[in-house]
Amino acid sequence: MSYLLIDIGNTFLKWGTYGEAPAEGRALALDRAQLFGRVLHEETSMVMAEWRRLPTPSKIVIANVAGTRVVNPVLRALEVWPDAPEPHWVTSKAEQCGVRNGYLNPAALGVDRWAAMIGARAILGERPALVVVCGTATTMDLLTAEGEFVGGGIMPGLGLMVRALHLNTATLPDAQGDYVDYPRQTVDAIASGCAHAQAGAVERLYFLHKRKHPDLRCIISGGAARTLGPRLTIEFTYHENLVLEGLYQIAASLP
Repeated sequence: MSYLLIDIGNTFLKWGTYGEAPAEGRALALDRAQLFGRVLHEETSMVMAEWRRLPTPSKIVIANVAGTRVVNPVLRALEVWPDAPEPHWVTSKAEQCGVRNGYLNPAALGVDRWAAMIGARAILGERPALVVVCGTATTMDLLTAEGEFVGGGIMPGLGLMVRALHLNTATLPDAQGDYVDYPRQTVDAIASGCAHAQAGAVERLYFLHKRKHPDLRCIISGGAARTLGPRLTIEFTYHENLVLEGLYQIAASLP
């Protein structure tokens, strides 16, 4: 038996199947991964062909930050298993899986950030963590060694930064550039400048929080994390999808 975990972000639907957690002890999703897929929202129906070939999952856990428009397409796709359990739609709670939510209104915290912090806690254990997820937006959240989320920041993701320059200026091109140390053409200057902005924000928060949390560890995830990672001058842990890792921990905690 396996879990089906679905991370519906602002742009993509990412899903994975994972072996069930043991009855005793803890497990990580990355150690029990079976299959993984990613589609754009408008391509959600395409997952049905692949899901039809899979056995019925024992649990279905979903994090959705894309609003109600994607709910019905996902529910239709899940109809490939007539006997599937009801999906569990994750909401941010005051406390779950060893993480305490410090938001003034805990339910207002994005479920993707909540799941990512639960995933980071499972991977790093009882140590302070700066949890950075690089997607359509880049989020930077602080977890204490005691598992308390004390606050975080959100900024445009790398792709949004690049597109904003094209859309809001008269002459800057909408073309793919590369990071270089000394850009000598505009497309590279844009790519390099935006990469520096992302890395600089992460490092600023890291050193700010490290004053109070000397054992602080940075963990990064998301589609743009592979671009951000080489630009960072601090030590960090890379994880391909912290949201799915967190969903695995939530699934294991459900009855």
